[in-house]
Amino acid sequence: MNFTKLLGATFPTIQTEQIQLRKLKQEDAPALYNYYTNENVYRYLDWNGPGSIEKSYEVINIWNGGYEKGWIIRFAIADKMTDEVIGTIFLSEFVGKRAEIGYELSETYWHRGIMSEAVNEVLSIGFNQLGLVRIQATVAEENIASRRLLTKINFNEEGKLKQYECHSVTGECRDMLIYSLLHTEFSKK
Repeated sequence: MNFTKLLGATFPTIQTEQIQLRKLKQEDAPALYNYYTNENVYRYLDWNGPGSIEKSYEVINIWNGGYEKGWIIRFAIADKMTDEVIGTIFLSEFVGKRAEIGYELSETYWHRGIMSEAVNEVLSIGFNQLGLVRIQATVAEENIASRRLLTKINFNEEGKLKQYECHSVTGECRDMLIYSLLHTEFSKK
């Protein structure tokens, strides 16, 4: 997908009540590494996060390069007051007019409505600026918080994908639930 054609050459920055969604910067590497060291943050992901601050620099370069190449748009979720990175949120796996959404957030910031704000903004970009028709998410069945969030935003659970996601470190493959939201069902909250 050609993001620069649809969103402009400059990576978008969005302000909400509590957060700023922006491009990741090299200075974000220590904060990124720090919150990924918490098992509660990476428990339901397909990797354990960057294993060092040095790896965090590499990951930031890969994600930012992915924007330029059109395979991912990954925002830093930054605390609006301090500009410290507290999570990321992305759209990726673009096929036709469909994409996947994913996210993670520092445990320190859980239960404050921050991820709801971030997801709503990214959905708005996906549907209203990128012209997507469907955005989907795959979620571990045990990830009750993420399932509640998606349901609250009107995503529909469509079924179980057996042995769908294999962890890059442990090799363990687990079942995932698939959720979807269509453009016609989206209303920014």
